[in-house]
Amino acid sequence: MSVQMLVVHHPDPGQTDGATELTVEAELEPGRAAGEEEEGGKASPGASEDGDGHRGSAEQTYSDVPEVQKDSDEEYDTDLETGDERRDYDPVCEMKRVYLELCERTGVVPASYFLRHVTSEVLDMSYHGLGATGARCIAIPLHTNTYVTQLSLEDNWLCGEGGRHIADMLKENCYISELNLANNKLGSVGAQAICDMLQENTTLKTINLAGNEFRDKDGQLFVDALQNNFQLKEVDLSGNLFSDGEHLGNAIAANDSVVHLDLSWNQLRGRGALAICNGLKLNTTLKSLDVSWNGFADEGALGFAEALKLNNVLTALNITNNRITCQGATFLAKGVAENDTLKSLRVGKNPITMKGAMQLLDAVRINSRTALELLDLTDVLLSPEFMQLLGEVLDKHADFRIKHGGVAGEIAQKIKRANPMLVLRDALRQTHSRLIDFFKSFDKEGDLTVTVEEFKAGLQREAIHLDPIQMYDLFRALDKDEDGMVNYGDLLRTEREMLLEKWAGEHQDKLQKEKESRIQDAVLKELS
Repeated sequence: MSVQMLVVHHPDPGQTDGATELTVEAELEPGRAAGEEEEGGKASPGASEDGDGHRGSAEQTYSDVPEVQKDSDEEYDTDLETGDERRDYDPVCEMKRVYLELCERTGVVPASYFLRHVTSEVLDMSYHGLGATGARCIAIPLHTNTYVTQLSLEDNWLCGEGGRHIADMLKENCYISELNLANNKLGSVGAQAICDMLQENTTLKTINLAGNEFRDKDGQLFVDALQNNFQLKEVDLSGNLFSDGEHLGNAIAANDSVVHLDLSWNQLRGRGALAICNGLKLNTTLKSLDVSWNGFADEGALGFAEALKLNNVLTALNITNNRITCQGATFLAKGVAENDTLKSLRVGKNPITMKGAMQLLDAVRINSRTALELLDLTDVLLSPEFMQLLGEVLDKHADFRIKHGGVAGEIAQKIKRANPMLVLRDALRQTHSRLIDFFKSFDKEGDLTVTVEEFKAGLQREAIHLDPIQMYDLFRALDKDEDGMVNYGDLLRTEREMLLEKWAGEHQDKLQKEKESRIQDAVLKELS
């Protein structure tokens, strides 16, 4: 057996005149020695002779050589991953790794809630005390998050810097559609960052920026943002420090996507209030506007009256507690008399008096095209004339509802009606029917829940007659959450409450009569 020495010259990129020699020892086939010539004493074609007299094939390659230590880990080096070392990329693990690494670098205590809910649709980290640094730690992983669609960071003291981190993230993230940054003291710095983001973001539908100390100087930022953003549907700017309102009025006029705007608990009054009303005249998309707990006063009420005459989109207006007097209610009534889209008007906690309430209700009566379903007169006492007029309105608009502060003193006695629940009980007794059987007679689904309309139809079918005021009182008790549904439990609760009220009234009357009788006896005894 002989050994052939094969030298392979492999140029080294780092050398200009030299070679790397790879020596491989291989066993030759039996019967053939190194340098042995073929038959006829001739060498194989293409054979060459080196300096030592050895012959070898010039066409022989490394692959032709038998494997001898070819797979040695010590001599085989590569930058390619082997099958055992290759790992699939996991974006969730990467987000968690990045978050933990950022927390470690910045000294922030990691929030286990974030790690557990990073793949949830709703990520609610309100009241976690994140601060600006904590906001940065969660913002960076959320850049590439495709799971979260609702993000809530309310009351985390983010300040302007934290708001900037969240805004930068939302310029990249295209999955989050609802954002809550309420009560974070974002200030002017945060307002600038958020408004810049809104001009680029195309996925946010709802944003809550309540209680962030935004001022009038920040108003122009929101004008630019709302003018260039065509995706936002709901914006909450309540509890800030806006007072001028000119910029906000321009924003309302310029935007054509927002359907709900909350400006309650600001400092809007005077010219600022009129600017809001003027913006409402030009707006074509806003359906719900809340300006409660400001200072619009009678001047603002006049502005809203003029806006209601022109606006044919708005369906809900809340001007609760705005220092509106009877004169302002008279102005509003003129707008209500001509509007045919408004469904909810809330003017409670204003000193409009009984006369002002009467003006508003009369406007509903004379408007044959009115769509008004709710008139909120919370904390406003009503007159007997109002209750009589209400009966007329209910005859024409059975779905019309009123919230009020009650009927004052002796007036309530003058317009006192039979308890509607007692009327229902007496009618069922005459037909020997039970309350549960009556309810099931129009419960088509059999789930002991019906609509208000189905309940009214059931009353008519059983010939149970209630006047409009009694009907109004009954359904105000049955449908307290105003969702248009009545279940059997509501009916039992209402029956119990009204019976207790009846018995309490009878007991009170008995005590009053006994007291009057004792006083009369004492007087007669004294005179005798």
